[in-house]
Amino acid sequence: MPDTFPTDVDIFYRHTTEKDLDWIVKDAATHAGLQVIQKVAMGYYHFVYWLTPELPEPGFQLELDFQSELSRRSMPHYYIPNKLLDRKIEYRRFYIPASVDEIIYTILRRTVKHNFTERHLAVIKKDYFSNQAEVDSKLREELPDEIVNRIVALCNSNDAGCFETYYPALKEHVCAQSRKNNTVGKRISQWWYNLSRMLPLRFLRPAGMDIALLAPDGGGKSTILEALKTYDITSFSGVERKYVRPGLFQNIGQYRPNAKPEMIDNPNPHGRKPDGTFKSWVRFLIYLIDFTLGYYLKVVPLKWQRKLVVFDRYYYDYYVDMYRYHYSLPNWAPRFFGFLIPRPAITFVLHAPAEVIYNRKKELTLEETERQCEAYRRVAEQTKNAVLINVDRPVDEIVDEIIKAIVKRRCALTTKKLKS
Repeated sequence: MPDTFPTDVDIFYRHTTEKDLDWIVKDAATHAGLQVIQKVAMGYYHFVYWLTPELPEPGFQLELDFQSELSRRSMPHYYIPNKLLDRKIEYRRFYIPASVDEIIYTILRRTVKHNFTERHLAVIKKDYFSNQAEVDSKLREELPDEIVNRIVALCNSNDAGCFETYYPALKEHVCAQSRKNNTVGKRISQWWYNLSRMLPLRFLRPAGMDIALLAPDGGGKSTILEALKTYDITSFSGVERKYVRPGLFQNIGQYRPNAKPEMIDNPNPHGRKPDGTFKSWVRFLIYLIDFTLGYYLKVVPLKWQRKLVVFDRYYYDYYVDMYRYHYSLPNWAPRFFGFLIPRPAITFVLHAPAEVIYNRKKELTLEETERQCEAYRRVAEQTKNAVLINVDRPVDEIVDEIIKAIVKRRCALTTKKLKS
């Protein structure tokens, strides 16, 4: 691999299959002591893999982009890299582009993204002046003179801002290449790819994941959630918090005129008497729709966007403390409907001695805290994909254990995407 890589590694390929790419990445990961945590179909035969150690470093994993060409919805098939692959140069134990191809790739890519910095200017200047006469001649074989003249002017300048002056002409060239390459055959191939690979990889097996954090008050859910946001597992595009339900509906009280803003933190969870039986059943059934239909409307789209969705409490909380939610219902009611509830990829049950949790937040009696601790332990034992986490220790150790469990589960889900 390269000595350094500031973001990701772009790799062009041809005459091979998705199955071959999966095999290459899995084999490379095994030899490097890494795991394939993510595979995403980003575009037309464009597959992205993220590799990670068991405990990733905060904010970084190795991202490998395999592309058969460069394509974008507004500019489909604007660069087909046959010449780049024909002229590739062996470097150590892999290949890099020839100078002319690196210049063309950089200019096309930055034009499409409309983003050109001093770093990109340094790249094309280094390649252009490595052998100026030869590179200039080859550029003119590949590109119109007016485009080459602008590239040369850019290389002779010391200001990346000059790119904006040449941008309209460069963009028109890229669009012209796109129109030329976007043949009927390519359009049919694109349609088939979207149907056969984009649909199953992006939507039927989403790259995001959902987890739930359960604990009595004082169990440390908020602290851990903030730590997860700070940690930034980059195979996810971000962390989204959900409180108890997916959020299809607000709390029913919020629909009253002049309702006060909803409070997530409840300093007195048992301070209000439960509603009557009829009202409890009506509210419970409405919220049941939120947990079921709301999951597919509010949570699944976030998973399509590669988000890590974290539930601060979840439906399983009903098994432990219906009083908190003001229900006058028999204990069997939430379990009876439990089969309807989508199950998070992992449910973390945060556990510690009752005295420890009670001393953190004395919102409930010690006896109630003891009862809840034991009830949550039973939830962990009886719920599939539940993990019991000891939170009577430093936060860093807790977060490390949770991150390892998330990585392990995400890798298991990704394995199902790999064609082998």
